Amino acid sequence: MKYLNELVSQFRIDKIPMSPCTNEDLINVRKMISDQILPMAYIEFLETMGNGTDHTFLRGESCFMDELLALNEGGAELLEENNVPLKLTSNDFVFWMSQGCMFCFFKLDEGENPPVYFYSEGKKKDGFYKITDTFTEFLQRRYIKDRYVFQKKE
Repeated sequence: MKYLNELVSQFRIDKIPMSPCTNEDLINVRKMISDQILPMAYIEFLETMGNGTDHTFLRGESCFMDELLALNEGGAELLEENNVPLKLTSNDFVFWMSQGCMFCFFKLDEGENPPVYFYSEGKKKDGFYKITDTFTEFLQRRYIKDRYVFQKKE
């Protein structure tokens, strides 16, 4: 493991059970993006905890396999409902959504540990903006419950 080693080690220390995706789950996610490649950091996430954690980490948030395959569509619907001129492209991968009113995504062509972008209906005039430099940073900040994680990265 290259990108999530520190976080997964911390989960083990904190005795947080993680449920990995199955091979079939990974195949289904890869089918969803056609001929594009998932970032390695995200693959590590799926392979270690893609079916959830038995803890408060990301609990109640849509990011695990039980909802993952519908998130891109959910993000597109949210943009349409809010009548904003923004569109998700086939290069954008929505991996996290909360309450049906905000979502995070990365671009499939921005490396093995890509930056994370954010949209919220409460901040729709701001459009999409970057909140972390890497997917790993997003997970780490969510784990420590950083209340500023959704602020625009300068």
